[in-house]
Amino acid sequence: MRHVFLAVRWGCIGLTAIVFLGQLVMVLMRYLLGIGFLEIQDAVNYAFASLVALSVAVAFDADRHVRVDVFRQKMTSATNSWIDWFGDLLLALPVFCLMLWTAFPLVRSSWAILEGSPETGGLPGLFIVKTCLLILPALVILLTLTRLIGKFRRGRS
Repeated sequence: MRHVFLAVRWGCIGLTAIVFLGQLVMVLMRYLLGIGFLEIQDAVNYAFASLVALSVAVAFDADRHVRVDVFRQKMTSATNSWIDWFGDLLLALPVFCLMLWTAFPLVRSSWAILEGSPETGGLPGLFIVKTCLLILPALVILLTLTRLIGKFRRGRS
């Protein structure tokens, strides 16, 4: 599983480079040369959408996600560990299962028509970007189940 999240992390780094360089090229071409390419704009949009979706799983894996720690700093690490366990069980798991369930029809229909850019002359392949709506919850569910099972096993021994 570590290899999967390492691959996703490197994918996010690549997507960040595409967003940065694509946006830089678009701005330079538009303001210095007076031309623009819809394909570059679509590539930046696709990369950014994929980056946003996949970086959620990377942040969750690295435990760098946003949380409100008003009381956390005054609690013991064992208490915080149990709060994380219950949060994973009662919040993360149901929310991402629901996200997976509701995103599946959207992604399936997008693949059925091989959906492309809504812009005339834009890039094909929007269906691949929409697949990130399934990859994100699947990764978070796998990570959450791994954490829950790990905590359960440590608690029993």
